[in-house]
Amino acid sequence: MKKPSVLLISGWAHGTQAMHPLAEAMAESYRVTSLSLAGPGVPATNVRDRLRGGNQGKTDDHQRGTGDGAASISPYARAIALHLDKSAGPSCIVGWSTGGIAAIEAAASYPEKVCGLVLLITTARFCSDTGYSAGVAPAVLRAMILGLKRSPEAVIADFLQQALYPLRIKEDELARRTLNALKQGTNSLIDGLEYLARADLRAALPAITAPCLIIHGRQDRIVPREAAQFLVSKLPVSDVELLPSAGHSLIEQRGKELIYRILKFQELLR
Repeated sequence: MKKPSVLLISGWAHGTQAMHPLAEAMAESYRVTSLSLAGPGVPATNVRDRLRGGNQGKTDDHQRGTGDGAASISPYARAIALHLDKSAGPSCIVGWSTGGIAAIEAAASYPEKVCGLVLLITTARFCSDTGYSAGVAPAVLRAMILGLKRSPEAVIADFLQQALYPLRIKEDELARRTLNALKQGTNSLIDGLEYLARADLRAALPAITAPCLIIHGRQDRIVPREAAQFLVSKLPVSDVELLPSAGHSLIEQRGKELIYRILKFQELLR
């Protein structure tokens, strides 16, 4: 009997190693694959043009989607679909932060490929706009993009500190993690932020048919917890867990509890 497939997708400025505790815990019972949105398997050519809707021409199987702009589905969601194609059947996707946003896009665009969705610190729309306050001000992302062009080390270090809150990190460890993030390349990091600025998946949520587990930290400084409440109000079949004393880096801060909740959810899918 083949093991059920699970795809783990890490967040912005993090590699697949950020998902390692989950992968290790699931390896015995599941066929686990980890994907970084800045890593191998993610189309890198003309990414910025595609994120801006510049992908013209014939729509193939991995370019179809739901809602407006279906033909210009992001390269991140297409990369996820390519990984899902390698599975014997539908997979459960576990997406953290930006990885969760791309997971939502993939699940809405290719519902037949997804049997479950675990969204860790995820939002359907990262930026706030008229009538939607569960996001951050667009100026925040614009400042980060500009900062990456001028002083990338400072931007990444500040982000990592905010993500780890309420934990504190030693200076040497912060420097090491900052260096690792910068290895992704400034252009790749900017592409990720531009995806966050443009992605708006609110209208796509009803297209998701797979059961969903939404987990958020009450002390998250990156994604407002109201974003989790919005998701659970729009997704057809979903449950939400708001963890006290937890911030954006849930896997590092509440790993054991997180693993327990995810495994329990996955058992319901089998």
